Amino acid sequence: MLLQLVESDYQKKMVKNIITKHHSYVPTHRSVGRRIDWLIYEDDMFPSKCVGMIGVGSSVYPPPKDLLQYVGMSKSEYRGEFNSFSNNWRYCMSESIPNAGSRILKLMRHQAPIEWKKKYGDDLRYILTFVGGGNNGAVYKADNWKMVGKTAGLPEHNMVSMKWDNNDKLKEQFVKPTGENKKLIFVTKL
Repeated sequence: MLLQLVESDYQKKMVKNIITKHHSYVPTHRSVGRRIDWLIYEDDMFPSKCVGMIGVGSSVYPPPKDLLQYVGMSKSEYRGEFNSFSNNWRYCMSESIPNAGSRILKLMRHQAPIEWKKKYGDDLRYILTFVGGGNNGAVYKADNWKMVGKTAGLPEHNMVSMKWDNNDKLKEQFVKPTGENKKLIFVTKL
């Protein structure tokens, strides 16, 4: 398996296409904040076929309580360390390849801190991910990620970025956790 850093507009279109056609439960290519993506190739022989994508991006805020408990931080401490956390925001294969999952995650774990430091100047210490859609996170377990808990769970709603909204607009768009559609939280320490 080989990961190729996404840099060109053509590669970005490939990522978008893979996600919208093949991601099983969140087929959107949009994200907010920092982001580094890789295309996944079967091997380094030319020509090699692109078989998926994987990416890390800005972590989440507010942080899930189970994550804070695992890393031993308060919410304010996490805020101060926010840029040392990333979220494996998408991992999507266009083909099923036996035993590829943990190999791809291992490559990403090795490359992510290097590329994060180059691009953003911060030391990446943790990568987290959220697993939903009825999946159990087996690929993350196979790569020795730790399941640290579950999200609070949200009802179905239109997800929108509220990054630039004022307090009144935030109160209007806030969706209270109800326990529905919980996602598993996995973390790996780098």
